[in-house]
Amino acid sequence: MKVAAIGAHPDDIEIGAGASIAVHRNRGDAVRFIILTKGGKVAERDQRRAEAERAAEILNVDDVHFLDYEDTKVPYNQSTVDELEAKLADIDPDRVYIHAEEDTHQDHRRAAKASITASRDVNQVLAFEAPSTRSSFAPQYYNSVPEAVIEGKIEAIRSHKSQQEKKYLEAEAMKGLARFRGRQANSTYAEAFQVIRINNMYKSNFKDMP
Repeated sequence: MKVAAIGAHPDDIEIGAGASIAVHRNRGDAVRFIILTKGGKVAERDQRRAEAERAAEILNVDDVHFLDYEDTKVPYNQSTVDELEAKLADIDPDRVYIHAEEDTHQDHRRAAKASITASRDVNQVLAFEAPSTRSSFAPQYYNSVPEAVIEGKIEAIRSHKSQQEKKYLEAEAMKGLARFRGRQANSTYAEAFQVIRINNMYKSNFKDMP
């Protein structure tokens, strides 16, 4: 598969879909990260970019693209859609991971709307959850993942050292959520997603992946 993941901030993809990304790479799928901002509200943009690149390296992703929107001010307009669409067209992905619209963070909501429009021709579009996701988030799709992959996700998240004061980045919180979603998916660990679009012809089975 060819896969793209879109995040508003440098740590969003790892938090929402880091384990799934690791499984994609473990089985040889091409993955592109598209990050709309370089952060800047909590730490220097150069530091946050470096942290994001390190996190991607841990997940074995070397195709990382940053857009230049301002942290907390990501717009939902034609320009954002066009930029995202161009980055997706480069790789013609089979699947795109994006933010869920049910989110209290304005950047996440706007990124979700722009991503949905930009990925309108993609066969599979799945929305991930975040600590700021509202309780209305209702997953319909699960990627079951092994514990070793969850540990890799945690390592990638920990590389965002400027964000370590945030409680949701604690290892046990991430592992606990994966265990909870795994129970829902009848497995040990899983990541959960809302289905924006899925064409079963391209559906892949994560359960037996290493």
